[in-house]
Amino acid sequence: MPNWRAIAAASLASVLLYMFGLADNDIVGAATDTDRPIPQGLISLRSARLARLVCLGVALILALLAQFSVSWWSVAFAIVLAIVLYNRTKTAVIMGFCRGFNVLCGATVAIPAWDWHGEVDVSVAAAIWTLYIFGVTKYSEGEELDPARKRRVGILIGALVWLQLAVTLVPALVFHEFSFTIAQLAMIALLFLLKRTMKGVSAS
Repeated sequence: MPNWRAIAAASLASVLLYMFGLADNDIVGAATDTDRPIPQGLISLRSARLARLVCLGVALILALLAQFSVSWWSVAFAIVLAIVLYNRTKTAVIMGFCRGFNVLCGATVAIPAWDWHGEVDVSVAAAIWTLYIFGVTKYSEGEELDPARKRRVGILIGALVWLQLAVTLVPALVFHEFSFTIAQLAMIALLFLLKRTMKGVSAS
């Protein structure tokens, strides 16, 4: 059975690493992306840097408290490295790796003992997410000049929620293990609740 306490800690750490990437992206692009919060004066550069540090720091503290394995730390390091590289190079394949490494990061916590078959399955899932995000990122190039393309990119990114739900149906149907599907449905419900209650927040 999965260790739900460890999975909860890993999920929160994953979100914090994602937020670290968002803050880092805004900091790097502060001089050129004039429609972002920093150049508009909604948040100071100093506050953004502090937010970036806090997100990374709390994610690592969670990992220490949950006593994650060396595998988690290795993949988490790869995620941070990929985030930093993407924000400074805007290379689509590196963005893809950010998502693929994230899948592997979760797998190191959710799967207590990797056998060969499980490892192959996880690698395939990570590869699919890597290719999907690579394709979306590549397609999004120049979207700021094409409103129709920008809308389509938004749809493709939003589709991730439902694609991830579809993936959780595999263990449900094959192994009659519904816990991950239920957890995914709960997160989707939370997402829609937050979108309705936090209408002033603009986010993809």
